[in-house]
Amino acid sequence: MKIPKEEFTARQQSLRRIMAERGLDAVCIAGSAQLDTRGVLRYFTDYYLPVFEEYLLVTRERSFFFVHDGCGADYAKRFCAVDEIKIIPEADYNFDPAKPVADVLKELGCKNIGTCWGRQVSAGFCNSFAKHTKGISSADISMPVHRLRAVKSPAEIALMREAVKFNEKILDFYLSQTAAGKTEIDAVNKASLYALEQGAEDLYWMTASGKTPSLAYLAASRQQKHTWQQGDYHYVVLEHSVPGGCYSEITQLISLGKPKKEYEEAYKAVTEAQKAAASAAKTGQPVSKLAEASHKVLCELGYCAKESPVPCIGHSQGLDAWEFPRIAADETMTVQPGMRFNIHPAVILPDGAKITSCQSWLATENGCEQLSTLSDKIIVL
Repeated sequence: MKIPKEEFTARQQSLRRIMAERGLDAVCIAGSAQLDTRGVLRYFTDYYLPVFEEYLLVTRERSFFFVHDGCGADYAKRFCAVDEIKIIPEADYNFDPAKPVADVLKELGCKNIGTCWGRQVSAGFCNSFAKHTKGISSADISMPVHRLRAVKSPAEIALMREAVKFNEKILDFYLSQTAAGKTEIDAVNKASLYALEQGAEDLYWMTASGKTPSLAYLAASRQQKHTWQQGDYHYVVLEHSVPGGCYSEITQLISLGKPKKEYEEAYKAVTEAQKAAASAAKTGQPVSKLAEASHKVLCELGYCAKESPVPCIGHSQGLDAWEFPRIAADETMTVQPGMRFNIHPAVILPDGAKITSCQSWLATENGCEQLSTLSDKIIVL
């Protein structure tokens, strides 16, 4: 499914309310083509950012989209909720990318502007923006935008459910390719092709295999070309997006043969910690309570010391693979119906084994609904 165009227009109006509350004439939003930093542009416009770095300027009356080239301009014109599209001249894009944005701000006589780009935007753009907006007051409004995005609409929730089912479907296919004598990277390649044939927009994998459970990036798997043997432990992480751009996340431990008892017990502890975190997700409570509830369970079961710091155990997800709020002790957001939580606590055992799992949950008026339908045990093949 796709989010209706009217919803993107409504989101821009929500942004304008934030502007009005802060006395802002305009907001500049920037995104780069990474799976955890480009969703903000799609959230407000439905623009799929494939490469480069591009920018959105929302004023009190209009929205302006600044793209790298004619391909982006054509896509934005055909499919996106923007009023005016501007192609950044090549020389400006390479050496002075914020100049066209600043030119519009000056032309419109903007005196107070908001910015939303965080860590993902280049120093080149930031320096160019600062150079061309001298005399214009600016304020970072990233956190109000994160809070706006954190509560999913009914259409987003429907898309989220679709993404969860999709990733579980791809996991099932992947498991059909997982067996002693087969090669890890071949299973990833076959499952990737299957995912694309089923309609995936973007793919993200992590895989690792060996005699002790551990996580690793896919690049290591491509180098090692590991062939599975009986007695191996294998982690797979899937974070694939469906048409419309929504991601989901699975982290699953697989054992080729009967797993060690201590690994089974630790996996059970991790799932109990997940459920405790989800149970703490009550409307109006700080999101930090989820992390604290998970930590308490793992402390009581002997997997960490009570005086140890409460770790981050997850995050939200949607048009970015990683979104606010963080499920951490220092998170300031409160739980609201419509928030998505990917909960993945972890424990480290004396032999160095890392035991973790990721399940997805949705905050509702009546508590947390589990979206994932995965087993809460190590999968044994």
